[in-house]
Amino acid sequence: MSKINHARPHALLVCPDGFFKVIDWPAESAQNLRTLYAEIECDRVDAVDITRTLTMWVDDEGAIVSNPSENAFAGLLIYRYATPPQPYFGNVIFTGGVDAEGNTLGLTDDQTLELVGHVLTVHAIAEQNTL
Repeated sequence: MSKINHARPHALLVCPDGFFKVIDWPAESAQNLRTLYAEIECDRVDAVDITRTLTMWVDDEGAIVSNPSENAFAGLLIYRYATPPQPYFGNVIFTGGVDAEGNTLGLTDDQTLELVGHVLTVHAIAEQNTL
């Protein structure tokens, strides 16, 4: 059984096609934007506060690019916590909330495991519906 590295916080990348991966969240807040831009594959991001301790990062221009890909997987993950206010497009990243200084926190081990469990459940339901 693999262990999650307790030394570093995490983030969860979720793509429109259902691909997902747990990534290391930088300890240095100066690296946060670079990580978001690289993983989401964009130049501008918006934060969507799901709960006080869970944030989803999206491409600010994801809905207006040519042939946008709706991220139904992200919408279904959000639905676990609240009704999504709108559809989201492109890759998204889930992180924790913010600290007292306003720095974005990574996901805790428990949050990471919970989100991955939700993603796997969504995958299982999608697979059953295609049979």
